[in-house]
Amino acid sequence: MFPKTIKSGYLTFWFFISFVFFFPIKGETGPRMRLDLEKETQRKVSLAITDFVFKGGGSDIRGMGKEAKRILEKDLVLSELFSLLTRPVFEELEKMEGTGASVDYRSWRQVGAQWVIKTEYAMMSKGRGQVFTFRLYDVVNKRFMLGKRYKASPKLLRKVVHRFADEVVLQLTGKRGISETKITFLGQENGNKEVYRIDFDGYNLQKLTRDNTVNLSPAWSPDGKWIVYTSYAAHNPDLIMIDSSGERRQTLHRLPGLNAAPSWSPDMQKIAMVLSRDQNSEIYLLKKNRVLQRLTRHFNIDTSPTWSPDGKKIAFTSDRSGTGAPQIYIMDAEKGDSGKVTRISFGSSYNDNPSWSPDGDKIAYTSRQGKKFQISVYDLNSHKSEILSTGPGSAEQPSWSPDGRFLVFRKRINKRFNIFIHRLGGTGVRQLTFSGKSHSPSWSPYFNN
Repeated sequence: MFPKTIKSGYLTFWFFISFVFFFPIKGETGPRMRLDLEKETQRKVSLAITDFVFKGGGSDIRGMGKEAKRILEKDLVLSELFSLLTRPVFEELEKMEGTGASVDYRSWRQVGAQWVIKTEYAMMSKGRGQVFTFRLYDVVNKRFMLGKRYKASPKLLRKVVHRFADEVVLQLTGKRGISETKITFLGQENGNKEVYRIDFDGYNLQKLTRDNTVNLSPAWSPDGKWIVYTSYAAHNPDLIMIDSSGERRQTLHRLPGLNAAPSWSPDMQKIAMVLSRDQNSEIYLLKKNRVLQRLTRHFNIDTSPTWSPDGKKIAFTSDRSGTGAPQIYIMDAEKGDSGKVTRISFGSSYNDNPSWSPDGDKIAYTSRQGKKFQISVYDLNSHKSEILSTGPGSAEQPSWSPDGRFLVFRKRINKRFNIFIHRLGGTGVRQLTFSGKSHSPSWSPYFNN
């Protein structure tokens, strides 16, 4: 029933890393720069990105070098880890060093750079694509940090640059960046809701479904190859699975009544979901052999399951507190109601949409605060919740980035619903969609191809 690994996708066919080089530097002059992601405030690394240098025969008539540089700059700015030096600050130094790989560390430090990126590129024969060679230098510690060479077809320029940007973030934080990740959401059209996919930086918007009906709650598989959601296309809320490109589709589960709120277990062996087969919304596990295991047995509504990263627990929404208001609870992923169930949300009459962080130490959820909804984050170590400041309007339906640094959510302002992104510890939000009819965002995991 559950999918096996797709063999060779079109990205794998067109894109490959031809050569990766990395030289550890002996006798470093200082400690390696590494950000502590647990700190909310952190000075950004001052970064200089020189112009991409065209090498070899032919000419860059498409302006690939300039476009690639723009993509890289945006990726690193959106990471909120870097402060880019403007080119006039280091233009003369760039000209003095020429096109070689040598770096005058002292001079770069004098103009305010902490890290420097230099890039060369060339066209492949017969217009088959480009070869990009990226080099990253640590000016503070006077060392070459990282080199990557990529070959790619013209259509995958963005992917190549995203991948290197993620490598740069990895060098700084110890965690891979998220430039290559994607976000699914529901777009409302003429009373219907279809599943869409968009890149982290807001490019490559793609419509994945054309069901001409109401779809609900899209969720990624842990390997990033599949998206599962609820669809009314067959006049019943059935559980549907499509591949990440929207080209392959199959019905996962169809029982009379609700088949909803799917959440894939980290090992991809089970899906937690909500069924109304018992005349009430209860949480079940759908296993690979199509066997159902009931987890909750309560006369109140139980819904919105989300897995802990280790697969041992499930957070969910229930109004079992007796107040007639939904709250967030945690239960054992195998024992369900027969084990210990712990309530974690307090101080609000309405809490829903829990989402467990990739590191396992936090749960984000929707919380009513006064007359609007906001995103709360519960810390499982301190056992305290904190409201994120997301500005005007109501914020709901949070989903974590795979590095645990960002949250994506739906935001309502003046009857318009759009998708926004907020960094934990950050002061602002970034708008991702602009249709005014976007709902239920879900952040992809890391992709391996």
